[in-house]
Amino acid sequence: MGPMKCHYCGVDHADELVRCPECGRDRVPANSETVPPTRVVPGTGFNRDATRYLCAALQMNASLNHQAHKKILKAHYRTIASSPGVDLVTVLKYGAAARSRQMIRDVVLVALLVIGLVLLASPESEWVLLALFAGWAVLLVETLSTQYGVLAKRLRRDVFDPAHAPAPGSGAIRARLDAIELQNRGNVTVSAQYGPFSGYGDSFGNWSFTLNVAKPAEGCADVIDFTTGELRDHIADAVREIGLPGLVVEDRVFVSGLDLLHGLDPAVKRAVLPNELAAPAARVDEDVIARMREDATSRARPYLVIRVGGWSGDLVVTLFLRFSLLPRGDQLHVEANYSLLRPIHDRYQQVDRLLDAPTPLQLARATRSCLLRFVPVTFGAVTRLSSVVLAPLEDVLGRMREARAIKHGRSFNYGAEICLRELAAEKWYHRYFQALDKEMYSKVVERRVVDALEEFLDEHDIDTRDLRERQTTILNNGVYVSGQGSLTAGSLAVGTNPIAKVVSRAGSTFTRPRSAPAGRGK
Repeated sequence: MGPMKCHYCGVDHADELVRCPECGRDRVPANSETVPPTRVVPGTGFNRDATRYLCAALQMNASLNHQAHKKILKAHYRTIASSPGVDLVTVLKYGAAARSRQMIRDVVLVALLVIGLVLLASPESEWVLLALFAGWAVLLVETLSTQYGVLAKRLRRDVFDPAHAPAPGSGAIRARLDAIELQNRGNVTVSAQYGPFSGYGDSFGNWSFTLNVAKPAEGCADVIDFTTGELRDHIADAVREIGLPGLVVEDRVFVSGLDLLHGLDPAVKRAVLPNELAAPAARVDEDVIARMREDATSRARPYLVIRVGGWSGDLVVTLFLRFSLLPRGDQLHVEANYSLLRPIHDRYQQVDRLLDAPTPLQLARATRSCLLRFVPVTFGAVTRLSSVVLAPLEDVLGRMREARAIKHGRSFNYGAEICLRELAAEKWYHRYFQALDKEMYSKVVERRVVDALEEFLDEHDIDTRDLRERQTTILNNGVYVSGQGSLTAGSLAVGTNPIAKVVSRAGSTFTRPRSAPAGRGK
């Protein structure tokens, strides 16, 4: 039988498979007409490894899990930061299950801490050592139960099943997870910080230039008019043919959380923020995106998002591409930005090295680890429990404060406060070849985009000599700057008889993206 596309993650697999091996969900039969409308969104496939590593992170890191609960599950009016390839709902389900166990551990540790302080001031101060030993034993038992009761049995590569994630007992949490699932599969990103590309990692380069699209090619009387939507479609179709692993091409809207209450076109605002006293919309329609695409100065900006997820989702390179026709229609501005999600921390990937039961060596390592972590975990427990005790009051006061900022101050930031995938990422690569693949992904996509742009302009009888001239000035691992810019490079790798060429063009800049830190350093 032929392949069938999974309705949830969009991956093709054998038709006879009942459950998709990529996302772990039960697939809708090919002849079914009951496809869940909120889940059939092309280009939003989840990666199993990235998802389960984050599930392990919330199991192992109580502080990270506490942040997820407070700033994602309990967020009232803010959006969430959705990272490519991450099934955030499954991650939060495992986090909610771990929270109960972690809170019990924290309560016992704080109780033992109080007992130890009381004994320290009493004549029976020798019992303090017993209290410390009991605290360390509690931490060891909780660590072993996490590693071999949850991680080894449910989150290893060979047993992980997202469909069997623990279901939360609270109806409020289940409702919140349904809303998060819609946002996680949406096409709107609302950022709280300076950078607009929340959830996609660190920026590592950008380039831009402006072309005169009113100048006909040699031998042509006039140019053929086009829209930025037509250009976008041509570029997207060309990039999809590259065939890189985990390649996804989609449209996405990016806007600052500070700009939703004012500064947007009324129609765009209604689409992105239909209710001021609720989180921004997860998805906007294509006609709204088309309207934004034709407005070069809109604060809500649509980008063609081209991402490549290699190394089982552990390395994600994303190109954000935007085309803007200036009001007179004679100048085309092309803008590209690059972001990189580095591998998830090696500590959380150790789930794949666990056996069904601990070996003597693994038991010794756990014992040593608990000794080193005992003091910071205990004092962290005090902070977390204090936050839990004050949570109801903080929740009420926080909701009132945010509602007042929306209705009266008109200055509320709707952007996401944290991104779990970014918080769990390393600052370096795990493999030398990951650094090389990051360069390959970005350069292959960049080359295809520029070639497709030239093809499109040729088809519309537009002079492309300026664009071709810019292409020839890109050096190996170099930077091309035009106009009044300057060229700065720490090192240049060039071939035999290299030629560096700088061409002056007023008002344009075309720079190669700078390399991200490579190796196990910066």
